[in-house]
Order: sequence, then C-alpha cells, then structure tokens
Amino acid sequence: MKNLEQNNTDTKDQNTNAEENNTSAGEEKPTKQEEVTEETSKATDESVTEDTPVEEEAAVESEEKQQEAPEAETAEESAEEESAEAADAEEAEEESAESEDVEASEEEGDGEAEESEVDAESYYEEIVERAKELVVQTDWTFVTTELANLAQQVADGPESVSDKASKLIDEFNELREGFEEKKRKHYEEQNRRKEENLARKKELLKELSDIVSEEKWTATREVGKIRGKWDSIKLLPQGEAEALDKRYNELLAEFEDHKVDRLVKKLQKEEENLELKLLLLDKMDSLANSLSESTSNFSEMEDKFNKLISQWRKVGRVPSDKNQGLWDRFNAVQDRFNELRFKFDKKYREKIEKALDKKKNLVKEAEALVDMDNIAKAARKVNKLHKAWKKAGNLPQKEENEMWDKFKAATDAFNQKKSDNIDVLREQEEKNLDKKHELIEKASEIKDTDDFDKGHQIMQDLMKKWKKIGPVPRKKSSKIWKKFKGEMDVFYDRRREAFKGRREDQKENLEKKQEILKKLEELGSHDDPALAVQEAKELQQEFKDIGYVPIKMKNKIWKQYREACDVIYDRYRALGSDLGMEKKLASQGVDPDDRKKVIKYRKESDKLKKEVSKLESEVIQYEEAQTYFKPTNKGSALRDELQDKIDKAESSIEEKNDRIKYLEKEIDLIKNNSADLDDEEDGDEEE
Repeated sequence: MKNLEQNNTDTKDQNTNAEENNTSAGEEKPTKQEEVTEETSKATDESVTEDTPVEEEAAVESEEKQQEAPEAETAEESAEEESAEAADAEEAEEESAESEDVEASEEEGDGEAEESEVDAESYYEEIVERAKELVVQTDWTFVTTELANLAQQVADGPESVSDKASKLIDEFNELREGFEEKKRKHYEEQNRRKEENLARKKELLKELSDIVSEEKWTATREVGKIRGKWDSIKLLPQGEAEALDKRYNELLAEFEDHKVDRLVKKLQKEEENLELKLLLLDKMDSLANSLSESTSNFSEMEDKFNKLISQWRKVGRVPSDKNQGLWDRFNAVQDRFNELRFKFDKKYREKIEKALDKKKNLVKEAEALVDMDNIAKAARKVNKLHKAWKKAGNLPQKEENEMWDKFKAATDAFNQKKSDNIDVLREQEEKNLDKKHELIEKASEIKDTDDFDKGHQIMQDLMKKWKKIGPVPRKKSSKIWKKFKGEMDVFYDRRREAFKGRREDQKENLEKKQEILKKLEELGSHDDPALAVQEAKELQQEFKDIGYVPIKMKNKIWKQYREACDVIYDRYRALGSDLGMEKKLASQGVDPDDRKKVIKYRKESDKLKKEVSKLESEVIQYEEAQTYFKPTNKGSALRDELQDKIDKAESSIEEKNDRIKYLEKEIDLIKNNSADLDDEEDGDEEE
C-alpha cells in the first residue's frame, strides 16, 4: 500500500505540474505519445509556414519594383536569388536537426511507455489487493466509502493498453459489484428480521393485553416469560419501538399494581391461616394432655385427635418463615399423643408391638438380601418385602420413621449391590433361561407319547422344575412361558382326545367337575366378590378342560355349574357403580382392603373435583359481578361482600386441591406397591 500511496502522490504531482504548465495556454495535459506527435507535427507546420511567406513577399516586391524601377530589375532579381539560396540552406539544416530530434524523442518515448505500463499494472494490482481486503468486512458504511475512493483512484489512474491492467480494473469492478450485492442482501435480511421482530412484539403485546383484560392477576410466570422475550427482541423498523414500548409499559404497570394487591391479600390470608393452625395445635395439645390411665375410651380420643389433624392439614398456607416451626410443633404433639396412648392403652400397645415385630423381621429379611448369592431371586423378594411392609400396620410417627429408615437403608444397599453386579444378575438370568429351554425340549419330546399316564407324570415333574429354576430376563419371560405351556397343551389335548371314549375317564372327569363345583359354590359366599370372580375364571377354565362326563349327567352337571357361576357374578354385579373399578383393581392384583381404600379415595377425589369446578365458576361470577358496582359507599360495601365470598371460595378451592393431591398420591402409592409385587407373583404363577 505504501507503493500505491507513493504512486498516487507522484501521479498527483505530475498532474499538478502539467496543469500549471498548460494553464497559460488553456490546454489539457497531453500524453507522452501525444507530445511526440505534436512536436513532429509542429516541426512540419513551421517548415511550411516559413516557406510560404518568403515566396509571396518576393513576388509582391518583384511586381512593385518592376512598376517603380524597371531599370533595377536585373540587380534585384540576382539579390533575391542569393537570398533564396541562403534560406534554402538554412531550412535544410533545420530539417536535418529536427529529424534527429524526432528520432531521439521517439526512442525516449518507447522506453518511457514500457516503464509506464509496468507502473500502471503495479498501481492497479495494489488497488485490487486493497479491495479484496475490504470486501470480506461487514462494516458496510466504511467499506462502501473505501471502495468509492478506490474507484476514484482507478478513474484517475494512469492509462494503459496492457491486458493485465484491463483485467485488474475488471476484477476491481467485479469485487465492488459483489460487495454491493452482499450489502443489498444484508439490508434485505435485516429488514425482514425487523418485520418479524415487529410481529413477535405485537403477539407478545396481545398476550399481555389478554392477561390484563381477563384479569389474570396470578399469571406471574406467564408475564415473566413475556417480559424475557420482549427484552430479547432488539431490532425493529424505525419509528415502531416507541409506541410499542409505551403500550407495553402501561400494561405491565397495570398488571404489577394488581399483583401487589393480590399479594397483600395473600399475606393477609396466610396470617389468618396461621392463627387457625395455632388454634388447632392448642386443641391437639389439650387433647394429648388429657390422656391418662383413667381414660375410658381411647378410640374416641383418637378419632377426635385425627379430626383435628385432618382440619389442620386442610388449612391453607401460612407465612413461609413460620411454616417450619408449625410443622415441628405439629409432629411433636403427634408424637406425644402416641407416646401417651402407647403408655396407657394396653390394646393399642399390643397392636403397635405386633406391627413393630413384623417390621423388625422385615428389616432383617431386607438386610439379609445383600448376602444372597442369587441376585435374581433377591430382586424378586425385595418387592414382596415392600408389600408386606405396607400391610404390617402403622407405628407412631417417631418409631415409624426410625424403622422405615432402617428398612430403606437395607433395600437401598441391596439395590446398590444389584446395580454394581448387574452383569452377574444378567448372567444368572441367562443361565435360568438356558435351563428352561432344556425343559421345553423335554416337553417337546414327550408331547407325542401314547403313554398318557407316564406323560402326565413327566409333565408335572417338568412344571415343578420350571418353578424352582428362578427368573429369566423380563423381556423373554412371557414368550418362553407361552412356548413351554404350548408344548404341554399339545400333550393334554391329545390326552383328552384319547380318553373321550373311556367310561372310566368320564367318571373321573365327573368327579373332578364336582370338586370344581364345590369350590365355585364356596366362592359364592366369598368375602371379596371381585377376587371371587378372578378365582372363578381359573376354575371355569379347569372345568372346561377336564373333558366329557357320562351323558346322563351332562345336563345336570352343567346346570349346577351355571347356577354356581351365576351366584358369583350376581354378587359381583351387585357392587353397582364400583363394579368397573373393582374389576380393574382386582385384575391388577390389588388386595380387597386396598381396593376399598382406592375406590373410597377415588370417589372422594371425584367429588372434590366437582366441588372445585363449581367454586371456580362461582368465583368467576363474583368477580364479574364486582365490575357492575361503582366505588361509592353502597357500591364499595357490595364489592367488599363479593370479595369476601371470592376469598372464601378460593380458600376452599385451595384446601380441596390439596386434599385431591393427597388422595391421588395415596392411590398411586397403593396401586404401585400392588403392581410391583404382582409382577413378581405373575412370574411365579407362569413358571
């Protein structure tokens, strides 16, 4: 670039000198080739100009002298001839000198032209290099100005007839045009983004406006998201930002004002809840302190205490700085009540001690899992222990927490061992899988035997071995069981066909069916109708699989079968609205007591949901009604009355929602515990 700047400077100096020299004559700067041509032409013109006047003057003078003095004509002609010869000699010398000067000038011009071409190429190369550096930059204004300056230098640069210089100039023009195209696309993209940003901000403004117009003053999280998105959008069309920001700030200010009012009311409500919870704790303290050996009815006292607990839990939130202290006092009064009852109530103490013994044994069993070599069997057992823990009964909160911590620590230790030895577990399951494949092969070999007695004995032995082998990979458990059972079914189908014509076999079938009928009749008075249906289905399948009975007993035995089944299913259908839930829970392996709890919790949850929906509708109506009253004395009183109703309804909604969450949690806990254990039991049954 230093050379380029120096060349520019030199060129400007030369141009300046040429302009100063030509200023007096009013001429433009000629090139060196033009100077040479002009000098040659000038020399020729001067030669012609000098000859012509001499001859004309000589002719005029000759005519005048002939008129004035004819006598001297001869002498004058001689003088004129001599003068002409002298002039011709001088002209010849001048032409010779001029010719030498022209030749020298032409040789000097050729050298200067070659040197000028080299300088021009170097000049344009430097301009192109500078342009290449500029066009990759994104400072559009700066680069545009710099390229314009370079274009001016190209226009003012030295003339050249070389192809290289022409190509360099063309390359510069292409670079400049390419940059202009890139700049145009950049501004088009920028304008497009501005329009998109404008549309996005209008959408955000619409969302915020809807929140304010619908008076969703609790939508703090939604407004926070809108605020974050709004602040992240920077680029907008000129003149649009101010109006949008003004409207946005107005809506935001209105929302914040109402938010503050709502927070104030929330804090007031929390203070009211605090007072109510403290009052309930005082009652619980008083009830616990009233326990003694002379207490006549501990169950009644427990019911009262549990009602206070239920009321305490239903009360809404309290100030966060007081929450932990309340819970500590709540747990302390529960522990004191249980301790005093354990001390004075003999039946309760026996019940608790029995549950405590069960849970101690479960803890020992859980701790022993870590030492079991067969991790697969231990993994199945841990699920059974969890279900047994649920059925063992509740302890006082303090003891319950201590025993649970021990039980959980033991099961966690086993789970950690299982995780650390997952390869061993997989290896054991694969070995069990191989063993069961061997049993399937043996069943396949015996399924076509005609010795049905021997075949039956072998099949029973294979079934016993199947159950003792242990678990296989869960994904393959169902598939391999179906394959094993399929081989057995082939054998027993052939066995039934072979015995169809045998009278003795028919008598045996009759006895078997009569035994099943007895079991079905017993199920008709089962305490759990839903479980009775599940067991009846298995007996029904056995009844159908037994085979033919003597023809004379066919209708009678079938009638007895249908009547026994009808009793079972009629009692099941008598469950009424709980029929579907009972059936579903029974199919999931949920115990009758647990099913009753689930159904009870589900009914209560559904009822609460309806009540919440009704209260929410009332709140909307109250809020809408408030808008019709102006802030006058009478209007304010009516608005305050409506607000009280809204607050009570919202408090009730919050309490009911808390209860719904608690019920749903209890339902999931019961079902999950049942499902975990049933998965393992189903595997045992299949095996």
